[in-house]
Amino acid sequence: MNASPTELSVAFAAGLAGVASPCMLPLVPGYLSFVSGVSAADLADRRRQVATSAVAFVLGFGAVFTAAGAGAGLLGAQFVSHRRGLELVGGAVVVLFGLVLLLPVGGRLQWIRQPVGTRPRNQLGALLTGSAFAIGWSPCLTPTLGSILTIAGAAGHAAQGALLLAAYSLGMGIPIVLAGLFFAEFLTASRPIRRHLQLITQVAGVVLVFTGILLATGRLEEITARLAQ
Repeated sequence: MNASPTELSVAFAAGLAGVASPCMLPLVPGYLSFVSGVSAADLADRRRQVATSAVAFVLGFGAVFTAAGAGAGLLGAQFVSHRRGLELVGGAVVVLFGLVLLLPVGGRLQWIRQPVGTRPRNQLGALLTGSAFAIGWSPCLTPTLGSILTIAGAAGHAAQGALLLAAYSLGMGIPIVLAGLFFAEFLTASRPIRRHLQLITQVAGVVLVFTGILLATGRLEEITARLAQ
C-alpha cells in the first residue's frame, strides 16, 4: 500500500514546520558551520563545501527517520486486526501533539542543544552527525515527528511508514541544504520567518489537529481512497 498525496503532503509540511521551529531554525547556521568545518563568517563564501556537508547531514538524519518510519509501520501491522482502535488512539495522539504546538512558546517543554563534540572531518563525519542529530533532537521535534510516526503506525505497512518519514525528512532537509547553498540569502529570508515563528508553529498545530481528527474518524483513509480514484 502506497502513501497518498495527502499523507505525503502532511508529512512534508510537518518536516518544514520542524525545521522552522523555535528550537531548530536559530541553530541552522551553527550546524552548517559544525558539519562543514567552515567558520560562520565564511559560510557564504564556501558554498560548495557547506552544501555538500549539508547534504550528507540531511542523508544521515533522513536514514534514521526513515528507518523509524518503517519500524512504526511494521509495528502497526501487528495490530491490523484492531485497526479501528489504532486509528482512534493514533488520531487522539496526533491531536494532542497539535495542541502542544498551539501552546505559547513558554508553555512548551523544549530541549535546546548546541552542537558539541569534535567537528566532522569529512562527509562521512557529517553523515554520522546527521544520524546523531536524529536521535538527540527527537525531543525538540516530538510534536511533528511523533505525529507522522503515529500516522505511519496506523497505516500498518512498513514501506508506507518509511515513505512518510522520508517525506518528513525531505521537508526538513531541503531548507537546510538551500541554507548551505545560499547562506547570505538565508539570513535575509529567515528574518521575517523568525519574527513569525509562533504563528508558523500554530498553523502547523492546526494542521496536525485537523489531520488527527481525520485519522480518528476514519476520514483520512476515505480521502486517500477518493484521491487514488
